[in-house]
Amino acid sequence: MNPDKSNNQNFILCNHCGYDTNPSTAKRCVKCAKPLNVTVLPNSNNAAKPEPKTFADWLLTPWMIRLLSGLVFLFVSWLIYCAFVTVNSVNNSELIGVDNSSGSNQNTAPEVKLYNSIKEVPKVPEGTFNYGGGSSFAALTAAGLNEAISAAHPNFRLRFTEPRDGKPGGKKGVAMVLDRQLSFTLNAASLADTDYSKAKERGFGLQQVPVAFDALVFFTHPDISIPGLSVDQLQDIYKGKLTNWKQVGGPDLPIVPLARDPKASNSLNEVLRLEAGQIASRVQLVRDVTEAIRKVASTPGGISFGPNAVIVGQQTIRPLGIAKANSQEYVQPLIDNGKRINAAAIRDGSYPLARRRFIVFRQDGTIDQLAGEAYVNMLVSKEGQQIVEKAGLIPVR
Repeated sequence: MNPDKSNNQNFILCNHCGYDTNPSTAKRCVKCAKPLNVTVLPNSNNAAKPEPKTFADWLLTPWMIRLLSGLVFLFVSWLIYCAFVTVNSVNNSELIGVDNSSGSNQNTAPEVKLYNSIKEVPKVPEGTFNYGGGSSFAALTAAGLNEAISAAHPNFRLRFTEPRDGKPGGKKGVAMVLDRQLSFTLNAASLADTDYSKAKERGFGLQQVPVAFDALVFFTHPDISIPGLSVDQLQDIYKGKLTNWKQVGGPDLPIVPLARDPKASNSLNEVLRLEAGQIASRVQLVRDVTEAIRKVASTPGGISFGPNAVIVGQQTIRPLGIAKANSQEYVQPLIDNGKRINAAAIRDGSYPLARRRFIVFRQDGTIDQLAGEAYVNMLVSKEGQQIVEKAGLIPVR
């Protein structure tokens, strides 16, 4: 005990350093400056038992300070990691959009990058690969796509393959991809849930990647001089509800509708929402758009349709303006007397029958999947998109 203590004074003992001459009014130890958490007993030289430590006292202990510092460090590290991932995702915005609307029935989407040239595309497999689909492939071939691919990748050989019934089309192409008869196909309609279900049943996935825009163009015999038709009127023509041109402001002449077989082509369903069972028996079926053009040109009341890439520049038929629903706000798919595609109206959707073109292929880990992915990358390259435009389609880039 410190000899200087007086019997009439009370002092506080510091539990930290043992100093026992702290005045009774002190809050901290005079010697070590740490909190004094004891109660002084009156008229006594001895200090009472220490009071329980407060929450603040616990927070100020060395081990708690170290724990809290560690937690703060981990939280800041997590924030930095999240910021890095977000920036990295933004920097990968050069990857084009891949249609993956039925994700549960598909595998991981392929990595589709925007290369400048067809030759830059990597991982192009060697071999001969079957492809199929509608008439737009013919336009791409005529525009020099296959020649450009052969020059850049001579060992990547393509062979257009028709179905056994000789009636090619987007729907038939998808069926042939499912049956492993084709490596990939061109399709003018989004894949249906039934397509994904069939693929899943067979142990693989399906992928569709948009590569171009185009429009379905309806055309008539040149003597049918009407400003246009609405989508509702087109539906009624193919359902058999409208049978004479005078019903839509034209001459007193029977309407002769022609179309490709709905079993081979998705077109009527895709743009007019007409199932095969809704199409009137009076609709004449044709093999392809070339036959439709020839027949309409020689049939005074004829009407049919086809992709803009095939219709543009045709002089023996008359393209029609189309209006949404039952309106009369007709938008022309072709301009400059049918010599040029109305790209602006197709891009912004003001033309009612605009659509996207997809390349469809299996995701099954085979060389056919590699072929489909390589073909997509070549088609969406800067060089490939220039060929797409030359073929009468609207580039996606």
